Amino acid sequence: MNTEKPLTYLLGLTYNLIIIKLQQSFSENNIDLNKVHYILLNLISSNPNLTQQELAIHLQKDKSLILRYVETLIEKSLVERTIDDDDKRKKNLILTPKGQDTLKMLRNISRQLSDELLTGISKDEQETFLKVIQKIQDNTGQNFELGKINRCKIN
Repeated sequence: MNTEKPLTYLLGLTYNLIIIKLQQSFSENNIDLNKVHYILLNLISSNPNLTQQELAIHLQKDKSLILRYVETLIEKSLVERTIDDDDKRKKNLILTPKGQDTLKMLRNISRQLSDELLTGISKDEQETFLKVIQKIQDNTGQNFELGKINRCKIN
């Protein structure tokens, strides 16, 4: 790529600008959550009986940090902990009905923002962009399926 600024810089800057815009959209809709809460709600919704430890491993974040975010979601009645049927020591995370409704609202806000960000970009340009992004993701050598957690046995 022949540019003055490296791709990593351009992608990072774009990501930060989008997150700022997403947070503004949450605030405008009186939603007192941030992008991490949104990510956690998505992951919990997509992965039944997920644990905090699995979240921490998947997101490569410290368990205590994930605990704080999950506690906020519990305090807001969006998530609850349930005892695992097979292992009584294990506590699974599930969305409450309020959490499901909130996630639906957050996803709608995210879709609206996507539409706004794609204004003036043709369908062909969007398709090309998606192909390029997929190739960049493939070139990282990481196998990371969005929303799905690779479950392994945790001791």
